[in-house]
Amino acid sequence: MFFFQQADPNQKIPFTTKLTLVFWIILILALLSFFAFGIFLVALMVGLFLFATNLFQKKKRSDSIPYSGSQTRAYKAPRNIKDDDVIDI
Repeated sequence: MFFFQQADPNQKIPFTTKLTLVFWIILILALLSFFAFGIFLVALMVGLFLFATNLFQKKKRSDSIPYSGSQTRAYKAPRNIKDDDVIDI
């Protein structure tokens, strides 16, 4: 919990307090920029890795039909449904 002492309007803030505040503000901004830049570098490296893997990946030929390896089946006509099989509601 922070304790705050109300100062008189005529009372000046000490010079050491001003320097401490400036020091903490600069330190916090430096830490924020360091971590933000670090996250940016990680994202940049991941993007470059994905780009390189996509670039060197073997491309499939689009003009050929891919071989599926399965046997073809002969055409078989659908069976005829008799009127007896259908239930009318």
